[in-house]
Amino acid sequence: MLYQRVLHPELFKIHASEQVTRRTYDADVWLVDGGHVISFTAGKNTLAEVIVSQPPALTDRGLLQTIPCRGERYHEMTVANVKYMISTQEEQLNQTLYDASRAEMRQYAMKRELMMADVPASSEAGDSTIGGFLSVLDIERRSHELIVQSFHLFDESLMVIKTQGIFEVSK
Repeated sequence: MLYQRVLHPELFKIHASEQVTRRTYDADVWLVDGGHVISFTAGKNTLAEVIVSQPPALTDRGLLQTIPCRGERYHEMTVANVKYMISTQEEQLNQTLYDASRAEMRQYAMKRELMMADVPASSEAGDSTIGGFLSVLDIERRSHELIVQSFHLFDESLMVIKTQGIFEVSK
């Protein structure tokens, strides 16, 4: 989902966060349950990318685009002085390949000191089980653009969702 407004942190369970400040933009990057949120502000314009497996109850206020992460997708749009591009890829793996991919991604994230949330499966009150997941963000901070590659691995469904989002401020 892509919003043209700031999203409040209390709407999400945040596992890790980072602020990026450059001369031309500011960004808040959050790893949340089952995905991530990136709020990007350039001047008076704000875009918020929300990639989550189970979206929280958000209103349609400021919603610009809903892009399902099924299969492989590419989308781009320009809002005022910000060009936004995203490519997504979804992969369904067997247990052996998933376990190997998860271990490899975790090791890669730790070695490169990337933003990571490794959350085990848990039970909530009422005996509903929340599946475990591993989320990793590789953030590239440039003077006029922010590039975020994400890897979200879901233990329960053996699903891997990869995205690359680019926020570019026109010069």
